[in-house]
This record gives sequence, C-alpha cells and structure tokens, in this order.
Amino acid sequence: MRQWVGQLSMVLYRPLPFGAGRIHSMHYILDRTLRRNGFFPEIGKDMIGIGMGLHGKKIHFMGIGGIGMSALARLAAREGATVSGCDREASDLTDRLITDGIPVLVGHAADHVADVDLLVHTSAVPSDHPELEAARETVRRGQLLADFMSGQTAWGVSGTHGKTTTSWLTARILIAAGWDPTVFIGGIVPELEYGNIRMGNGPFVAELDESDGSFLLPRLDVAIVTNIESDHLSYYGTDDALFAAFRTYAANLGPDSLLVASMDNAESRRLYVDHRGAKVSFGIADVTATFRAVDIADEPDRTRFRLLHGDRDLGQFSTLLPGRYNVLNCLAAAAAAITKGVPVDTVRQALAEAGGVDRRMERLGTVDGKPDGAVVYSDYAHHPTEVSAAIGAFRLRHNGPTLVVFQPHLYSRTRDYARDFAAALAGADDVLLVDIYPAREEPIPGVTSDLIRGFLPDGAVAHGPVALDRVVEETRRLAAGREAVIMMGAGTIDAVARVLASGNGKGG
Repeated sequence: MRQWVGQLSMVLYRPLPFGAGRIHSMHYILDRTLRRNGFFPEIGKDMIGIGMGLHGKKIHFMGIGGIGMSALARLAAREGATVSGCDREASDLTDRLITDGIPVLVGHAADHVADVDLLVHTSAVPSDHPELEAARETVRRGQLLADFMSGQTAWGVSGTHGKTTTSWLTARILIAAGWDPTVFIGGIVPELEYGNIRMGNGPFVAELDESDGSFLLPRLDVAIVTNIESDHLSYYGTDDALFAAFRTYAANLGPDSLLVASMDNAESRRLYVDHRGAKVSFGIADVTATFRAVDIADEPDRTRFRLLHGDRDLGQFSTLLPGRYNVLNCLAAAAAAITKGVPVDTVRQALAEAGGVDRRMERLGTVDGKPDGAVVYSDYAHHPTEVSAAIGAFRLRHNGPTLVVFQPHLYSRTRDYARDFAAALAGADDVLLVDIYPAREEPIPGVTSDLIRGFLPDGAVAHGPVALDRVVEETRRLAAGREAVIMMGAGTIDAVARVLASGNGKGG
C-alpha cells in the first residue's frame, strides 16, 4: 500500500500541461485520501496533515501578523501548543498576541526555529527561505486549518467575493442559535473578542482561501459558494483551471454534505446545476433559486427585503449592510442555516443585528476629524467587481460628490484586470490612484497604476498615481467640497485612511 501511495504521488507531481493550479488541486485530493486512510507522509519537510496532537509542541508561525496566521496561532495555543511567531513588522495584531502571551519577533531569521517542532508558513514563502530550510518539520497554513476542522462539523465559505462577510453572517446566526461555533474569519469583526477568531465547542465555520488551492483541503459538511469569477491567475494560470478547482471543491463533498451556491453568478450556477449531492441555492435575479430576496428596499441605515423559500414567504428581513451584494451575502448565510435547522426567526434577528467587518465600507470619521470635513470610509475592494459593487452600494446612501482613492493590490492583478478596474472606477466622481501594493510579488516591467488610468473613459476625472506617503496630502487637497472619500484596496491604504480621519501626521 505504501508503495502504491508513493507511485501515485510521483504521478500527480510530474509536470502536466494544464497548469500548476490543477496539479496542486490533485495534490490536495491525494492529501485527503491519505489522511482518510491513516497515512501522514511528508513531501520534503512539508507535512500533509499534522496527524498529531499539538499539546506540548513548540510551533512557530511565519507571518504571524497576518489575519489567518494570527487566528491559527490562537487555535494552536488553545490546543496546548507553545506558540511563537515572527513577521516583517509589528502591527495591532502582533501587539495583541504579545499582550496575550504569544511572543512575536520582528523580522525573519533561521534561528527563530532552532528549538521548534513545527513551522507554519503560507504558500507564498519560497522553498529556499532560511527559516524553512532550518525547520525540522513544516506545514502550510491551509493544511493546518484543515486539520483543526477535521473531526468537527465543518462549514466552509468560499468564492471570489463576499467570503468574509458571508462567513461572519453565517457565524453570527449560529451564535444566536446557541450552536457555539468556532469561527475563523479573514477580516476583523468588532463583535468578536479577538476580531478574526472565536473559539467554541460547536461547528467550525471557516472562510476558505481559493487563491492557492488550499480551500480544497477541509472535509466539509456545509460548503457555501458566494460566486466564482476570474482571479488569482498568477496561481491558476487560466480561468478554466480556477473553475475546475471549484468543481473539485463541490465534488469533494460527501454524500451527507450540503452545497449552498449562488444562482446569480454564471459559474456558481453551473456548479450548482451539475452537483449531484444535497444542495440549495440562493439569488435575487434568478427566480429558480431555492432562497430568493424580493422587494429590496435601500434605506439610509438599513437594507430590507422579503425572503422566499420556494413557494413559501418567510417574511421581512433586514441588514445594516448596504447594497445588493450584501443581500446576497445574507441569503447565502440564511440558506445554509435554515436548511441545517436554525429557526427562521433566529436567522431574521441575527441578520438584523449583525454589524459589518472592518474595511467593508467602514466609516472612520471625517477628513482631519473636522465636523465639516468629508466623511472617510475604508473598503477592502481589490477586484473590479468588488470596486464596482462598493461604489454602487455607496451611491444608495450618499448622493453627494465622492472621491475614490484606490490602491491596486498585486502587480499581476493590475496587469490582468487594468481595463476592468478602469470601468469600475468610472462610477466615481473623482479618482486618485495610488502606487501598487505588491504584497508577495516582485515588480512586473511596465505594470504600474498608470495602466488603469490609461483605460479610464473620456471625461473621467483621475489623479496620480502617487506614492503612499503622499496620499494624505493629496486626498486633503482633492476632498475639499466632497461629501465623502472612499479609501479602497487590500493593502496599506487602510492605515493611511485612519491617519487621514484622525488628522494626525502626513500619512505613509
């Protein structure tokens, strides 16, 4: 049997013509098969399934200041592990970890793992990184999350847009129902003690990351798909490979698992129609959806809708969150919860009371904190569809002129979607472009924020690109006479937005 496993590993890892994304998807399928049959081999030093208790083990987290890593570190500490971590810079998250007794080092070095049993890292860390080379054993972030979910009733939320909010709304419903979920969120939720993690004894609700294929790892009882669009081409290579990964995600579900998918998105609808297991759907436009919102009313501080379940009218629902896309997020959470047995009235109340996630059209204050200053919002939108939806939702509650300050995220995404970003930003009255936030990427020759500006339609008012340390100064100048400023992007623009709203410093 072991020989068969080794031979299968070699077959799956040989170069194939259809892209790295598909190869890794097959890797994860093999991983699941091995774990189900009690095998815990290693590929190099990267463990497939930790296959062991964490109590008493020393675990070090590279990039512990990240949203996902900091949450996993807390889970490991709860399991009795001795946890440490490092990151390239200090942050609010690392400060909170230190306060709670988890040591964090600034910077990266091989001696961080000298006395460590297990090193946790992301897929973005190169294999020749000194810490990886010095580690005894390593595991990727997505694999560790899957191991935490193993053996529990697992609810996973995936999709191109809306994952974080949908994960939170789903969790909020289960909390209200008294199901005491563990919650793993890719954002900061003010209602949670630690922001991105809640430790419970019930179902495990997790936002799953499709950017590196790791969303295929957990064995799910409920799988929510918010939507599927082109993204992460630097990993998947083609849209077809990305869409194939989502088909694998659905195919991996067991006979008693539930698929919850949107009917208002073409690829998600196709996924739903083709799925042969238990399933329910949600939507607004598609009248065939199992759960459907109708009579949507946008009010200054609330969005209302009626919820239909097939031919049954479940009555009036509402949310504090603006926009049709947030109604869809509510529908996804409600469809999953009601189907799994949460009372309708519990769902109704939880959705009505749930606040949002930080950086999702988050109101920070006014420019320089002045009473007559433009209102400053921070939004995480970093994909053209998200940019367009955020601007559209904002328009539902604000009629005055608006400045959008946009920091593109990743050189590859800017290269692949520059024209689409321009079309989305054209919905703003005024646009200030900021230099690209590279995250894990090296610069790509010829790829700058100017690519987006070059595709803006005639008549669009655009400024920049400007360096991050000039954003506050330029925004102050351009915000005069504006009702609001939306600081938009998945990078460091949020920190600048908070400086702008506080009136302290010059940004940067």
